[in-house]
Amino acid sequence: MTQAFQSPGFAALAAGRAVETRLVEERWQAVAWDLGTDRRRVVTDRPGGVHLSEIEPDGDAIWWFDADSDERGRWRREPFAGGPDGEALHGVPAGRPYGVAFDRTGALAAVAVGVDGASHCYVGPPAGEARLIGSAPGYLSLADLSPDGRLLALGGRPDGDDAVLLWRTDGGPAVSAAGGGGLRLWPIEFNPLAVHDPELLLVVEEEERYTVATWRADTGLRRYPGLSFDAQISAGWYRGPRGVLIQHERAGRSRLLLAELDPSPVVRELGTPGGTIHDLSCAPDGTLHCVWSRESTPPRPLVLRPEERAEAGTEARTGAAVRSGPDPDHPGLDLDGTSRGRRWTPRPYGRIHSFVSTPPGRGPWPTLFLVHGGPATHDRDSYDPRVNILVGHGYAVVRTNYRGSTGYGTRWQHEYDYRVGLAQIEDLAAVRAELVADGTALADRTGLCGFSWGGYLTLLAMGVQPDLWSLGMAAQPIADYPATYRGTTPALRALDRQLFGGSPEEVPERYRAADPRSYVHRVRSPVLLVVSRDDERCPPEQVARYAADLRRLAVPHELLRVDGGHYSRRTADHRSVLAAMVRFAGQAWPTPPAPPHRPPRGDRPGGTAQPMEGGEQP
Repeated sequence: MTQAFQSPGFAALAAGRAVETRLVEERWQAVAWDLGTDRRRVVTDRPGGVHLSEIEPDGDAIWWFDADSDERGRWRREPFAGGPDGEALHGVPAGRPYGVAFDRTGALAAVAVGVDGASHCYVGPPAGEARLIGSAPGYLSLADLSPDGRLLALGGRPDGDDAVLLWRTDGGPAVSAAGGGGLRLWPIEFNPLAVHDPELLLVVEEEERYTVATWRADTGLRRYPGLSFDAQISAGWYRGPRGVLIQHERAGRSRLLLAELDPSPVVRELGTPGGTIHDLSCAPDGTLHCVWSRESTPPRPLVLRPEERAEAGTEARTGAAVRSGPDPDHPGLDLDGTSRGRRWTPRPYGRIHSFVSTPPGRGPWPTLFLVHGGPATHDRDSYDPRVNILVGHGYAVVRTNYRGSTGYGTRWQHEYDYRVGLAQIEDLAAVRAELVADGTALADRTGLCGFSWGGYLTLLAMGVQPDLWSLGMAAQPIADYPATYRGTTPALRALDRQLFGGSPEEVPERYRAADPRSYVHRVRSPVLLVVSRDDERCPPEQVARYAADLRRLAVPHELLRVDGGHYSRRTADHRSVLAAMVRFAGQAWPTPPAPPHRPPRGDRPGGTAQPMEGGEQP
């Protein structure tokens, strides 16, 4: 077995038991971990793998979500020590997993599933009969079940009336801690020690800040201004009645902080290496189990014991920009000569942040922009094997956090006037111009490579900016936005309504301006399209229509059909797609010409490019 990319899930009442989702023979499977003996038992053997697993609070059984490639399925349950598996809750229809939670003892479980465009929440004893608590149209995620099992916390659209819904499991009237009015809310989890008076932890976004908050029935929503941050955070209860663990994401790097809420927040930053915390969980003894990486280091476990290091703690400024480790204004070098650095491209509306990796030697190089999806995510100072493979084939690789990315504050994420896609490809073009000007990128060999929403931006840019990009490779993309909206999942339709300010029927001109098919007649460079036969997020039919447009226009292209849904759980599938992209790029750019001699970057006169910020050394 390889190392897990997800942190373990621990049994709250059985300190020696945990579950992991690990790669087993190149497929993600649920694995039971006995911490006392350090033995692991592979629980599942699903051909397509699994991507969600949980453990009951008493450690008696492992749960996993058994889904087909279309992401629909049911929760299954198996004793921790082994034995026959069965339905985790009887009577729950097959659907998409919208959350699972347990009460304090594990006597009651709750699941939310998406079925036929609606969200349904069920509760019942593990392995017993479930009863329906409530349903709502669209997408609601289950955040948690209160310790006493009487209250469910669900989250909808962060700025909508359903931002935080509290449903009673006895069928009583629901309670709303709604957002709106410039307020955005995310429910996190109930305080496990507040058994008789449920206390919910939340994150509030308002006035360009992200703030920790709590909710109680008697006091309502309470914000903690001392725990307010300038970029995205996640949070969770940590040890003791008022302890909170916070992960702050800014400019592609993570930091961890511990806070005590009362009487007023006291914050201590934990010492972590520079890079990214991909996932973390807390063991019953307070030990933090993280999955950590940085650009030059593959993901690996990182175990922190905050209470043992309390004397070394220092107070942290919650709103300040934080640099984790050294960050000189020169690229870092790997042992193989690969250069890795950070670049800030100034624009009137802010600075565009990119991670740039180049092959050994001197440029310019053929350059691929590896465009992240989302859009509500961001590229990080973290290991990406795709970067290593592409650099190894002689390409400079650029990962740009365009407008709409998280990790740079609320304005960067939201304020681009509903110019969906167009604002993002403007940012990609600005970074490209800078890289060409300073001798990093070959002007006639710059291309785009993206997956999901990154694939959408690739296709949009190929039509809107045909003079800039000589290659486009898009996997599981949006190629026809209105058609994708009609055929995608309820959760993604809700996201599109946020991005565009409405549906295609309500704001057709915005969707038309953002639609790659509106510009397909302008595409003239080679395009690779990768689609999955059973992708319900970005349906293959709309990509096939885009390919037909290219064929009619005699644009060089290839349509590759693969299995595995929108995001396969088999590593071999990802390798095969990347191999196809390397092959296609090699055909489009057969043999890179010898680069012209240029003076070293620092001696070049008249340059306007900004210096690159260096990556860290291993």
